[in-house]
Amino acid sequence: MGNKIMSSQDDIITNINPCPVHMPYNWEPPVSAFSADMPSESRAILLYIGIQSPTSQSLSELNEIIAASELKNHDLAMFTDRAGKTNYVLVVYFASSPEHVAWEDVSNFNTWWESDKHLNADYGLWMERYSYERGQFETLFSSPDSPEGVCRQFGATIGPIREHGYSGAAEDRIPNSGHDKLRTLYQAMPEPKVIESHGKRLVLKGPKNVCVIRSGQDFTTVEGSELDTYTKHIEPALAKGLKFLGENSETGCFESRYMQHCEPDGAKINKTFGMQVFLSISHMIEWAKSHPTHLAIFNSFQNMAERLEGQFNLRLWHEIAVMDEGDSYAEYVNCHPQTGFLPFAHAL
Repeated sequence: MGNKIMSSQDDIITNINPCPVHMPYNWEPPVSAFSADMPSESRAILLYIGIQSPTSQSLSELNEIIAASELKNHDLAMFTDRAGKTNYVLVVYFASSPEHVAWEDVSNFNTWWESDKHLNADYGLWMERYSYERGQFETLFSSPDSPEGVCRQFGATIGPIREHGYSGAAEDRIPNSGHDKLRTLYQAMPEPKVIESHGKRLVLKGPKNVCVIRSGQDFTTVEGSELDTYTKHIEPALAKGLKFLGENSETGCFESRYMQHCEPDGAKINKTFGMQVFLSISHMIEWAKSHPTHLAIFNSFQNMAERLEGQFNLRLWHEIAVMDEGDSYAEYVNCHPQTGFLPFAHAL
């Protein structure tokens, strides 16, 4: 579970990487942070199922599938994509491939998904599946008492940890980075192109070492001046940065979604998350390290954390996974050509 060291505040801090490449000498984290863990023999399956321009009938059908089986770890969300279309999304985690396959059978998902009726419908469907083992991912939480994502799946937490708060810390937290540079095989980010996708079912696979990040913001218990700071400074900077990524693929970002948690009827919950897919973790780190849109996000949060002396109710977290060959799969049914990986279908 890592090596223990004593911080200057006499708190036990965990080193989760014995040889971090990016960590500054004698580094002391500015605030506490924690990491999720999972058994070394486990494999997580992260599944996104989206309805584009949803109709009441398509929403009802997906909600019936959700209700047909007991999902142990899932979220519902909505977002507006880069073509201005509303998307309703089921985000679900499975602890193994057999568990995922069993859910598809019990819920009757495959029968619904494979129906040709979707090809000429007034909506589109898309599914993206990401699979990874312990060595391929890392997580970061501002608090150990608010598990999300894969942490909620496996329930194991490490920390406080030392590998955070500096450029490149995310890569330091990925176990495989100790023996693999996790670089993309592409010479350059593919140029986006428009393809004919309406009325078609298109299947794509992400390239080796494609990097997927989900970063969440939970402000359900935030109030007063902290809520005012979040809504006026942090959230606008976050929205601007994620929008920039979605509109500028030269950053190495295939897709950027800023999602709003919601109830099955669409009622909003005070939780949001960004979901981005990068050509490599190096592309993500480069944006995070130097681009003004990310620096604005980071600085706005740091200013609030310092002003509140580290005592705040805002819960932040993220998880990053770097996929091996064949670990990322996407299928788009009757979707517009700006959906997900579709602008890069010619290269993938």
